[in-house]
Amino acid sequence: MRTDRHSPRQDGPTLASVESHPYTEQVEVSDDLNDDGTPANYPRAVQTVAFVNPDQPQSIASLTAAARQSIKQALIKVGGFVAFSTREGAETEAEIAPRKRVGSIMDEVDEYLWEVYRRAPSKRDSTGDFTWKDPAAAKRLGMSMPTYVIGGMHPDFREQLYHAGRAMDAAGIRWALLSAFRDDYRQSLASGFKAGASNSLHGGKARVGGYGHGQAVDVTSEDGRSDGAVWRWLDRYGAKYGLRRPMPGADPAHIQPGGDWRRTAIALRDTRVGTMLAEAKTQARTKVVKASW
Repeated sequence: MRTDRHSPRQDGPTLASVESHPYTEQVEVSDDLNDDGTPANYPRAVQTVAFVNPDQPQSIASLTAAARQSIKQALIKVGGFVAFSTREGAETEAEIAPRKRVGSIMDEVDEYLWEVYRRAPSKRDSTGDFTWKDPAAAKRLGMSMPTYVIGGMHPDFREQLYHAGRAMDAAGIRWALLSAFRDDYRQSLASGFKAGASNSLHGGKARVGGYGHGQAVDVTSEDGRSDGAVWRWLDRYGAKYGLRRPMPGADPAHIQPGGDWRRTAIALRDTRVGTMLAEAKTQARTKVVKASW
């Protein structure tokens, strides 16, 4: 049996008191301790990683305007990463994609994960339909759905999910996100087997630090019936991407980082950004050649 689980952190500007709704979801038995055995409230350091282009042309002025713009955009996009920006008035889950943001190397990752979340528009498990819960939590914070469920996760964890997800897609396994970031309010909507409202890896404020730090998702298949294939793939290949499924019996859908996951995520991001830069430079050179004809 899989269920909907833990809550993410209430790290928004205005977080009201929780409301009570009947609901059942599963959570990790391992929520009381970190992977290294330290207490769940052990202070964590947050690191921001920025990337630059080591191969920037020495004389951009000598290129055509189109080529200069292409390189400029590539350099802008590797300047850093941010979560989806909050805006007033929550949008519904029917929103097709997050609005474009200039200056984030996470755009590609975030847009892909939002598409994966939407592959299973109805969120349900053996306890029933809980599709309404994420929209309710997002509306409460005045966030769009992509901003809430995707942007609320830690950037490094999103990077891991992106690479593992692309590999699953390539293997013909159409996976979907059943649940992603959950703040303390969203966790409070759950009942039954679950972590406390602030003690969830999905984004509990006490556990991981709330919004922008979620470190757990629940996964299923696009059709909602072939999730066994998704879980078996993660059991076999997840460690390559720093991911693990700690409770295959009690909570099979639950996925979280494992091992030195931050280092793994940085290496994965380096590879992705390096490929992006190489493609941008190739496009710029092609435009220069065409302009000289």
